[in-house]
This record gives sequence, structure tokens and C-alpha cells, in this order.
Amino acid sequence: MDIEKLKVLIIDDEEDARDILERQLNRLGDIIVSGKASGVDEALDMIVRTNPDIVFLDVQMPEKDGFELIKDLKKFNLKTTVIFVTAHNEYAIKAVKVAAFDYLLKPVVFDELKEAVFRFRCEQKQGSKKNDIDILLETLGKQQKICFNTRTGYIYISPEEILFCHADVNYTKIYFGQDRDEVVTINIGKVEELLHQSRFFRINRSHLINLDYLVKADRKTKTCELFKDNESFTIPAPHKQIRLLEKLIH
Repeated sequence: MDIEKLKVLIIDDEEDARDILERQLNRLGDIIVSGKASGVDEALDMIVRTNPDIVFLDVQMPEKDGFELIKDLKKFNLKTTVIFVTAHNEYAIKAVKVAAFDYLLKPVVFDELKEAVFRFRCEQKQGSKKNDIDILLETLGKQQKICFNTRTGYIYISPEEILFCHADVNYTKIYFGQDRDEVVTINIGKVEELLHQSRFFRINRSHLINLDYLVKADRKTKTCELFKDNESFTIPAPHKQIRLLEKLIH
């Protein structure tokens, strides 16, 4: 009996990498490459249209990385198996392993690609799907440190340490609680972009808050309260943002 062919997508910002992986997949004989994309937004549209069995996803891409696509898959409840393709990146690989996703290192070795597809076939036959998006996103949030430039050099910050950020003209003051803060030399909009993989919300034009420390939002006083290390912090919160916050959390 003929083996049913698998539909796959290749997502990589490098054209050569996409073409090389496509040639390797074609060598397997039981694969249909139903599309190739250079970025996350294009990939999401392709996934909706083609419903692939497997998405081969590059981790490092310039505008949105591969983990952003994972977040979109969860947001829109799209079901597909993802195999990450990445250059050696200890942090990324550790997160992927913890969440039981499969991965291939660049440059992709044909025999390893073949094994990855074989594993998928076995799991498909057994009816088991082991990828855990929630664990992956949680692990990423806990492990990733972000480098920020300061007036005198730079600092590395884990997003979960941050309580809130406050705009300071073209700079941003990052508060950690217990009288600790740092001024970084980018505006709050750029800080918000860098923190996209964590649970942060722009509660007003000047403040970006960590939702892990949110304990209260008050429509009457138009404020929200953050609590960390036995300290309470009150932040202005317009009524419109409180409503958006409710939708986000619930």
C-alpha cells in the first residue's frame, strides 16, 4: 500500500536555505512541499490555506522569529506539527527540548531530516502529538535575557525580573522593585517590541507593565496595582486600557 504523502511548509528568511531544504525533502519521495515563506505573517496565511502536516520553521528571522509563529498558532488555535530548524543556539534548543518539539541543526543533514520525518510518521500512526506550546512559551519567557544599552554600557535583563517600564523622553526607566531601576537608551516603544515574548501590556502611553505582577485594576480611580516583593505600585490606567486588559486576561 502506498504511503500517504505529507504536506509540508518551509519557513526561512534565506532563499538558499529554503531551496536546499526543499531539495532534501523531495529526495524522501513521500513529501509534498506545498509552500515556502520568508516570514511569519506570510507563513501564517499559508498554514491557514494549506493545513500542512509539518512546518519546518527557522528560529532566527529578522522581523519576527519562529517563536512568534508558535504564539500565533496558539492564538488562532491552528493545529500543525512544527520542526524547528536552527543554527546552534543553546538557549533556543533547550527551550525546544523542554517542550518536546523536534528540531534540526543548520546546515541540515539529510539523514537527520529523514529521521525527523520518520519520528513524525510514528507519532502520527500512534495518534500521539507531544508538542507543548504552553511549555515552550513559558520556558522561553523564563530563559531569555535581553541586552539593553545604557548611558555607560549595556545590561542583560530577564523579562520576568521587570515590574514595569516608564517612558523618559527618548529613554526608558525600567523598574524592578526594591528601589532598583535602570535607564536604557531606547524609547518605550522599542522596549515594548523587545519584550514581545513575555507578558507585558502598554497600560498607558508612558507605562508598560508586567502582567505577572498585576493584582488589581480599578475603573473608578483609573489605576492598576502591581505587587512584587511585598511592595505595591499604583499606575495610571485609562478606562479604555482597563477594558482591553480585561479582554486580554479573560
